[in-house]
Order: sequence, then C-alpha cells, then structure tokens
Amino acid sequence: MNSSTRVTTQALVQQQPHAKNLSLSGRKKASSAISGLHDSRFRGRGMDYLESRVYQAGDDIRNMDWLVTARTGEPHTKLFQEERERPIHIVMDNNRSMAFGTKNEFKSVTAAKAASLLSWAAIKNGDRVGVLSFGTHGIHHEKPVGGKRGMMRLIAHLVKTDAAKSADDMETPLEDALQRLRTIIRPGSLVIIVSDFYHLGKEVKRHLIQLTKHNDVMAVFVADPFEINTLQPGTYGIDQGQSTVVLNTKKSKDIRNMRSYQNSHLDSVFENIQKSAVSVIPIMTNDNLQEKLKQSLKSPASAWSSWRNSINE
Repeated sequence: MNSSTRVTTQALVQQQPHAKNLSLSGRKKASSAISGLHDSRFRGRGMDYLESRVYQAGDDIRNMDWLVTARTGEPHTKLFQEERERPIHIVMDNNRSMAFGTKNEFKSVTAAKAASLLSWAAIKNGDRVGVLSFGTHGIHHEKPVGGKRGMMRLIAHLVKTDAAKSADDMETPLEDALQRLRTIIRPGSLVIIVSDFYHLGKEVKRHLIQLTKHNDVMAVFVADPFEINTLQPGTYGIDQGQSTVVLNTKKSKDIRNMRSYQNSHLDSVFENIQKSAVSVIPIMTNDNLQEKLKQSLKSPASAWSSWRNSINE
C-alpha cells in the first residue's frame, strides 16, 4: 500500500506525539461577524441527567420530572451536571476530488492526518471524538467516544472509508452530511470539517449557520499546490478516473481559465464557509502539517485571510 495515496493506520497513529503541541481550547472570539469561533470551549456544553429530587421553591419548572412526580405523588425536579468530556465531531470529505495530489501525497491523506492530529489533541484534553464521513460511499457516522478507544474507532473509520472511495458511485455534497449531523449532534459540541470544499450543495450555508448557533465549528481546507498556484508553462495530464485531460499551460487562454477557476473556488469557500461564522484553516499537501496547524490554531479567525493574501502576492 502506497502511504502517499492511501490512508494507513500507521500514518494516523504516528500523529499522536505531535498532538502535545496543539490546543483546541482557549480560542478567542472573532471581532468580525463573518469569521471566528466563540469565547470558550465550555460554551453550551451538554448536560447529563444526575438525579431527581423533591421540588424546592425557585426550581425551574421546565426541569420537572413528571414521571417521578406522578409515581410518588410529590413534585420532583431533575438535576443535571455538565458533561466532563466535550463531543468533537470530525466531518471528513471522501469524495473523488480528495484523491488528488502532485506534491508529497493525496489531499485525502493530508486530510486524514490533519483529522487524526486534531483528534489526538482532543483526546489529550479529555474530550470525546467521533467522525461523520461523506463521499462516494454515502454517509457514515461513528459517535464520539473518549480515550484511546475513541481514537482507534476514528482511525479505523478513516482508513476504511478512504479505501471505499469509488470512481462510479455518486458524490455526496457537504450539505447532506451537515443535515445528517444536525439530527445527531448535542449542543456545545465542536465540529471540525475537513474538505477541499468542491462539493458544497446549495443549502450548505444554511446548515452551517444553524450549527454555529449552539456549537463551535471550524474548517480545515485541504488543497494541492497545483490547484492554487499559477502553473509553470507546460503540458499536464490530469487523471479524472475514467479519462485523462491534457492541460496545456503554454497557452495564455488556458492559464487565464485556470486562474479564474482557482479564484472562483476560493471565493466560494469564503462566501459559503467563512461567511457562516466558521474559521477556515488552509492546509496544503506539501505543508509541514504539525507546524501549520499549531500556528493556525493560535489565531484561526485570521488564518484564511493571511493565507489568501500570501498567495495573491
């Protein structure tokens, strides 16, 4: 198995030592209305039922335990305690466009490593990790679980769904994955979307806005330099699965078309993702992944704009 084109268990386990340098807590709230996460990792955490006790003056009537009240004949109210472990949901793109790369490795491999690295950091912090993958294999979900057991489940899921990518089946847009996530997520969770964002869907922005009302959401945008930078003049063969397209960048028209397509895609990410109050961290397949995530997590709200400015220089 080629570890530059396929996700392997070994590569994802090897991310664990690097997680000690990452922190998913202590993020600052963005001053802009179109980007950033929220004040605290504790915001809106879910509450677990603790016990029921006899109703006391001042108790919130919305927490009445009507079953116990009916059984005992005496008013009882429910008590809750804050969850000790925050649920982290990795939303992983497994569509065909992720199986592409010209530098170091496929985007799908970089994406899985980033997801694993962030998940190891979450486990280190005492949180629970789960994954919802979407792509040509459909949509599959592993609920958040804590500790190494949760990590092993997540890693097994990433490896299995990467291997399940098909050149024949239908792509699954991000909007479908987010719609599914909204039916299972608990308030106060952290959602991390890892994707190249080529398959968004018309309703993706609406779903993101709804998710950010009660959860923290951030995105990891994975790209290959070929998709971002102006190409050197030459002839390039691009494998599209069932066919190969020849791109001749010796022609100025082809270069203009490529630049237009690149900018249009980046504008779409900004319009649909960042304008939904989601911070976007850009990762290239030839980046030092650990260092890039470490630096970007210090100020996720500005990661996208800083990167976009740098490629336009």
